[in-house]
Amino acid sequence: MHLPRATPLRLIAVGALLAAALFSVWLWLHWRRTERIVPAQSFVLQPAYMNQWSRFGGSWEIAGGAVKSDSYERGAKLLAGSKYWSNYTVNSDIWFDGPAADMGLVIRTNDESEGVDSYNGYFVGLRSLDGTLVLGRANYSWLEVPPVIMPGGIRPSTWYHLRVTAFGCNLGASVTNLATHQSASIAFSEHFCVQSGRFGLRTLNAHAKWSNISVQPASWADYRDIAQHVAYVEHPVIVNGPPWWTPWHVSMLFAAVLTFALLAQLFYFRFRSWKTNTISRERERLAHEIHDTMAQGFAGIGYQIQGIRTSIVRSESLDARSVADQLNVAYQLVRSCHEEASRTIALLGQSSPSTQNNLLGALSETARKAARNQVKTIAELRGDPIPLNLRLADALLHIGREAIANALSHGDPTVLKIRLSFKDGSVELAIEDNGRGFENTFEKEGFGILGMQKRARGIGASLHIASVPGEGTQVRISANLQDLRLRNRIAFALKQRWRSVSAASGQIRSAPVTTKFGEQHSLE
Repeated sequence: MHLPRATPLRLIAVGALLAAALFSVWLWLHWRRTERIVPAQSFVLQPAYMNQWSRFGGSWEIAGGAVKSDSYERGAKLLAGSKYWSNYTVNSDIWFDGPAADMGLVIRTNDESEGVDSYNGYFVGLRSLDGTLVLGRANYSWLEVPPVIMPGGIRPSTWYHLRVTAFGCNLGASVTNLATHQSASIAFSEHFCVQSGRFGLRTLNAHAKWSNISVQPASWADYRDIAQHVAYVEHPVIVNGPPWWTPWHVSMLFAAVLTFALLAQLFYFRFRSWKTNTISRERERLAHEIHDTMAQGFAGIGYQIQGIRTSIVRSESLDARSVADQLNVAYQLVRSCHEEASRTIALLGQSSPSTQNNLLGALSETARKAARNQVKTIAELRGDPIPLNLRLADALLHIGREAIANALSHGDPTVLKIRLSFKDGSVELAIEDNGRGFENTFEKEGFGILGMQKRARGIGASLHIASVPGEGTQVRISANLQDLRLRNRIAFALKQRWRSVSAASGQIRSAPVTTKFGEQHSLE
C-alpha cells in the first residue's frame, strides 16, 4: 500500500493559503499598530465634524468654535479617539455657567454607558463648590485623590485652560485661569492602572463649553513638566470591587460546569465505545485465527473418532491394522493441532521495548519455535541497524509474525528467509519462503493478509506480496524511520472512518496488494 504524495498543484494551493494567512496576520498587526498610534491633531470644532464624537447622554452641539453642553444631566459624556490610545496629552479651554458646576475631561475611558461614573477610566475637572482641581478613577464607582485648591477659586463665566497627561500608570493635570494666570497642578500614580482608552468631555450639572481641543503623543518628560509643580504625587488605594458571585456570574459558572460535565460524559462514552470496538475486533481476529487452524484440526479428529465408533457400534469386522491406521490418522491430527496451538500462542505474544533494538532476532526466534527445526531459518541484516521507535517496531513484528505463520501453515516450505534492511532513512522487512506459493485471487485473500495490510496503513508503510504457485511467497514491507507525521495519522484516521462507513453500506474497497506479475487484487 502506498500513501498518496502531494502533487505540485496541492503544494501550490497550500503555499497560496499560507501566504494569504501570513498577509492577513500582517494586515491585522499593521492595523493594530496604526490604531495605537496617537496622532498630533487639533479638532475642528464645526458642526460638519460632529461625527468625530460619540455621545453618551446629554445634549451636545458644536457652534461658535466650541463644543456646548446645554443639558444639566448628571454625567453626560462626549468621546473621541481610539480605545487603543495609551500615552497622550489632551489640552482644552473650559467655560461654565452655573451655581454648582463639575466639568472637565475623561481620559483612557472604556466600557462607557450613560450615567455619572458609568465608564472605566479617569476624570480630571473643575469643581466650583469647593474651588478645586479634581482627579479620580471611575469604574462604575468613584475613587478620588485629595483635590487641589485653585488659587482664586473656580468662578463661572471664566475661561480656564486644562491640560491632562497620561504616561504609563502616571497621570498629571494642570489648570490655568486665562484671565488671572493663576494655576494649580495635581499628579498621581497607581500600580494597576487603565492602560489605554479614548478621551472626551464630561459635565455634571452645568452649562459648559470646550474650545481649542487638541491631542498629542506624550512622553515621560511631559508628565515630569506637570509633576515638578506638585508637592506630593498621590498613590490611591484601590477599593475592592463587588463580589464575583452575582446572579450573572453564578449562572455562567453553572452553565460552564454543566457544559464540562456533558463533554466529559460524551468523551467517556466515546472512549468506552472505542474500547469496546477494539476488543470486538481483537476477538474477531482471534476467532478467525482459531477457526483457520485449530478448529479445522479438531473437526478432523472428531470425524476420525466418530468413524471408528460407528464401525464398532455396527459390529463391522475390523482388523487390528485398520484400527491402527485410523488411530494413527487421529494421532497425526492431534499432533498437528498441538503444533498449531503452540504456534498461535507464540504469535499472540506482545512486543517489548527490546524489540526496538533486535527485531530480526525476535522474528528469528518466533520462526524457530513455530517450525520446531523442521524448516531451515535464515536471518539476514543489511545496512547499519538503527533503534526503531516502539510503534514502528510493534507493527513490523506483528506483520512479520503473520507472514511467518502463513508460510509455515500454508506453504509447507523447507527454507524460510528473514531479511531486515536499513537504507536512506528507511527500513524494509522481507519474509521469503520456498513453499507451495499461491495464486493471489480475490477469493483466496485471508484475514491474515487483511491484518498485515491494516497494520501497514497504521504506520504509513508500503506492503507488497509476491507469490507464484510452486515457487514460494515473498512479503515485503517498507517504512520510514522517522516518527509518523501528524498528517499521516490524520489521513489514516479519516481512511479508517471512511472504511467503517463504507463497510456499513456494503461498498468497502480495500487497498491493493501487488503480486509478482504486477496484477492488482483487493484485500478482503
